[in-house]
Order: sequence, then structure tokens, then C-alpha cells
Amino acid sequence: MPQAVSKVRSATADEIRQAALEQFAQSGYEATTMRDIAASVGIKAASLYNHFDSKEEILWDLTRSAMRDLDANRDDALARLAPAAVPRVKLAAFVSAHVDFHAERRHQAVLVNSQLGSLSQAHHRKAVALRDAYENSLRTIIDAGVASGEFTVSDVQVATLAILQMGTGVSFWFRPDGRLRIDQVCAEYVKLALAIVRHEIQ
Repeated sequence: MPQAVSKVRSATADEIRQAALEQFAQSGYEATTMRDIAASVGIKAASLYNHFDSKEEILWDLTRSAMRDLDANRDDALARLAPAAVPRVKLAAFVSAHVDFHAERRHQAVLVNSQLGSLSQAHHRKAVALRDAYENSLRTIIDAGVASGEFTVSDVQVATLAILQMGTGVSFWFRPDGRLRIDQVCAEYVKLALAIVRHEIQ
């Protein structure tokens, strides 16, 4: 019996997360109330507190999950490469994974990129640390490309941020029923990223 109860609670918590994700992405964190989230799930607002202590805790839970998914997307892409893959290949894999995430999971992407300021100070620090680690993983690839002579970059930090922000913007305009498929968008963004690091595209 305890196991059955646990499964029900887990499912309800997942429904709350999904409802909150959609509400935060569409209306913004400040404009969304616990009552709005509860109504989306079909439960009373008081029932939300069986799973989360506050609206901010839901936001942090979603933010941390989105950032972990972003990391996993990148890790999976890089893990498929040969151990001796050159920086150009690693950059292409990173950018493809980055763009794919922001196109496929638009609500998660919008949340991470627009609602960090609504987190508590403690959670904001943790989120920034996760973001910085992700940023650093791209900077490491670009640094390696500069060191090997593949890339010509006068400011690695600027190039890193330019590539990341470029890919992040996909979440705001991409639509599955639009003119381009995700793989086509990824391919175009890889070309743009290689242009930023001034790599000669063969």
C-alpha cells in the first residue's frame, strides 16, 4: 500500500511541474499564482503544498531540472564523438545539441533564460553556477581550437557568449510547423558558429 501511495504522489508532483512550466513560460513567474497552477492540474491550491513549500520552490525545481537536461543533451552529443575529435567537430556537436534543446524544449528554455531573477538568492547562486559551468564547457572547446590553430578568435569570452545567446534565441522563434526542421536549423547555426570563430568551412 505505501508503494501505491508513493506512485500517486509522484505522478501528481510531475503534473504540477508540467502545469507550472507551461504557466511560467506563457505568463511569467510573477503573474502566475499557486491557484493558477492548481487549477491547471485540477486540484485545490492547498494540495500543492503537499509537494512544494512555495511557488519559488517549484521554479527552482524546474530550473534545476532544465539545466540538468541541457547538460545531458550536450554530454550525449559529445559522447558520440571519437576520442580524438578535433575542436571544430566538438564545436559543431555542442552547437547542434544547444540549438536542438532550445528548439525541442522551448518552455524549459524560456524558463531558464527569463526567470532566473525570480529565484531566491540561494537558488539564484546555484543556478548561476550551473549556467557558468555550461558556458565554461563551450569556452574550453573554443580555447582548444585557438590553441590548435583551427580557430582565430580575438576574445574567447565574447565568442562563447555570442554562440550561446545565438542558440538561446531559437526558443523564442522556432515552431515545429515552420519552414525549417530542427536539423536544418542546427546545421545553419553550426555554420554561423564556425564563422564566429573564423574557421574556414570546407
